[in-house]
Amino acid sequence: MKMQEEKRYLSQVEEAIDENVKLLTEERDGQQDFFDKTKSEFTSSFYEDDAVMMSRYKTTLAETENQIELLSKRIESLKKQKPRPYFARVDFHDNQLGTDQKIYIGLSHISDSNKQYVCDWRAPISSLYYDYDEGDAEYESPDGEVKGKITLKRQFGISDGKLNYYVDTKQNINDEILQQVLSKNSSTKMQEIVSTIQKEQNAIIREEKFRTILVQGVAGSGKTSIALHRAGYLLFKHKNDFNSNDVLILSPSNLFSSYVSEVLPELGEDNVIEMTFSHIAKTELKKKIQPREKLIDEIYANKNQTKLNEIAYKASFEFLNDLLEFLNKSYASLFDPKDLVFKPKDADVNSYNAFTFTRDEMMHLYFEVFGSLPVNKRIDYMTDYLIERFGLRAEESELIKPRFKSMLYKFFPIDDIYKICNVFYARMGLSQPAFDTVPYEDAAALLVIKEYTQGLSHEYGIKYVIIDEMQDFSPMHFYFFNRIWDCPKIILGDINQCIEKTLSKKYLIELARFLKAKTIVLNKTYRATRQISQFSENLIGLKGVVNFNREGKEPRIIRTNSTEEALLKLIKEAEGKFTHTAIVCKTSEEVARVSNMLKDKVKFEVIVGSDESFDYPLVVTTASTSKGIEFDYVIIPFVDEANYHSPLDRNMLYVASTRALHELDILYEGKKSKFLKRHEYTKND
Repeated sequence: MKMQEEKRYLSQVEEAIDENVKLLTEERDGQQDFFDKTKSEFTSSFYEDDAVMMSRYKTTLAETENQIELLSKRIESLKKQKPRPYFARVDFHDNQLGTDQKIYIGLSHISDSNKQYVCDWRAPISSLYYDYDEGDAEYESPDGEVKGKITLKRQFGISDGKLNYYVDTKQNINDEILQQVLSKNSSTKMQEIVSTIQKEQNAIIREEKFRTILVQGVAGSGKTSIALHRAGYLLFKHKNDFNSNDVLILSPSNLFSSYVSEVLPELGEDNVIEMTFSHIAKTELKKKIQPREKLIDEIYANKNQTKLNEIAYKASFEFLNDLLEFLNKSYASLFDPKDLVFKPKDADVNSYNAFTFTRDEMMHLYFEVFGSLPVNKRIDYMTDYLIERFGLRAEESELIKPRFKSMLYKFFPIDDIYKICNVFYARMGLSQPAFDTVPYEDAAALLVIKEYTQGLSHEYGIKYVIIDEMQDFSPMHFYFFNRIWDCPKIILGDINQCIEKTLSKKYLIELARFLKAKTIVLNKTYRATRQISQFSENLIGLKGVVNFNREGKEPRIIRTNSTEEALLKLIKEAEGKFTHTAIVCKTSEEVARVSNMLKDKVKFEVIVGSDESFDYPLVVTTASTSKGIEFDYVIIPFVDEANYHSPLDRNMLYVASTRALHELDILYEGKKSKFLKRHEYTKND
């Protein structure tokens, strides 16, 4: 009986969708006809109407075109939603009103003139589904807090417009449904997770109290999904304040951007701006930037301890503090002006305010009036002062301002940012690069120097920033991000997945204090099987993690006399079983070794870097490149004692192993790594 009732309701919702699509299409077609007619009138009367009329035509055309676009988006959204209009139902008794509501929840709202059939998952009332079990519950409505009781929680399995099953549950999200979602083979594109968002994830998505949120989450805790769904939530809740062009995701790579590119469109929102740090650095510094992958290779291959110590220092708060002190105290004090006499040669001197800009006047402005500001701001304000003294009109000032600034910068012994950087490096006893190609570890410092001394070349006007893989960025990066984006942020990552340095909880506390951020810790992992998750956690001695109970095979640690033969055997066994298999190596050099082993024997793709896709059945890649990506089956080769022995090697092994969803195999020749000896999973040697 209940199943028939639910099927009838589903039919009503589908009819409502069809009716909505029909009405919206008619409205859009009418707008399109009006647009075409207005455009024709505008074109035919272009030389006859006055400027006011032309302006009205342009405004009308722009507004109509925008309306057509909005209608088209809504039509497309409804069509996409129809095969699965909703995924849950909550029955709620309102204590104050004494009323009972059946709340169906889906990707977006569905209604007609008489009834609201489905609520958007981001609506305040929908939080009941994510935050409460059956029993007492409350939510925050626009009119205030609403208290009541949940009398029913129901989850639906709907596909292709058919109700396959439903489950009544007293829990937040039924484990059986979550099991089904997590047991699927991996996709080359991240998918929306609105039907399986967990309570702790929902709290972050809807967080409104804190300007900056710092999320430390273990591998597989859903950090990236949370970030993207938070973007979707903010675009829904604050649609009158900002749009998708006001939100930026700072991605670790273009590959990662491609991986997450379908989530927001699935949520019915336009994709937000996505950018990598390397793109910003290349744009501002106008030089080639060393890929981060090359830096990682350099760290793992370099036996020069001095170089490794330099890289570690440049990733510290100490390095940031030392550079800021150098800029504020040493470099800023180098300003040594001389009198500037302004008296144009070939002009009527009475039409100009000819004067001498004296050294004393410049010293007073630079060191006293504007002395608390960065050098670039001091020079800007002094230039404005000069323009005001000259009494120049706006159009004249734009032409002359660069010349005035150039004159003032000449009073510094050096103004080239690369030379300034190397003066600082020499003072700190560091090696001084030639900067033909900017080393990755120096890019953030150069950007800070440029912003402080000259200002940046571009505006970075954004209202909300999402920074993923926070462990890949240093304090210098975060200082720079705060300088260019003075807006709310959510910063997510996992200190245990840092592969160029070892980070501690103390660093996390210091970073949160520096960012003035609210720290939220996610210690439940959902991605991999329980066996793979526990194996990975044991690698680094990670305690207190809650593993979702999805069972699978134990990871195998396989001793072999021939890595090539073992790889070929494992690849053959995986054929037809998994959609995506990855051989995850430590360095690019290892990728080359594996490629030579497999060449002409099996079909595979080498992925090293950030501009490619993982959409292949078999890839050979590095842990660094594949961070944030998941595969059905992962093989990690060369895990012997000589290759995996340092704390950084252990971090790399942890990152590689956490890429696996369903099965994990580890290969070694000779003596296995000491990090494998602490496991009970060594019986397959």
